[in-house]
Amino acid sequence: MRSSQPLAPVALIAVVLALVGCHTRSRPADSAPLAGVGFMLPAASGVERGAIVTKPPGREESFLPFVATGAGNWVGACRGEAGGPAPLFTFKTDGRGAPALVRSEGGGTARERCLLARAIATPGTGLPPETQVTVQLALR
Repeated sequence: MRSSQPLAPVALIAVVLALVGCHTRSRPADSAPLAGVGFMLPAASGVERGAIVTKPPGREESFLPFVATGAGNWVGACRGEAGGPAPLFTFKTDGRGAPALVRSEGGGTARERCLLARAIATPGTGLPPETQVTVQLALR
């Protein structure tokens, strides 16, 4: 009769692989704040703070008024949508500086998609053209 001891290491390895393979992976946005130009909003807005990163870099301040004034309304309209505590979404501006959808953007949570739709539906004036903007909001 053969001993079952050689199977013990194999079983242990199988358990470890199953545990490693079954854990959930969070997006980087869930674990680390966006490294960009930050802002804080008053308590009534539903948004505690946020951050903006632009491509090309250096245009973040131009988008602060647009995002800061719109974020409270966007979050209010999207409150019923499922999503995490720190939504992250990306939009771009066209050649005239109007907010538009980034072709590759379409994933994310329902709340992130809703926020994106609200952001690109908001008329922007004086925004830099041909700029990609990534926004992360920390909600109350």
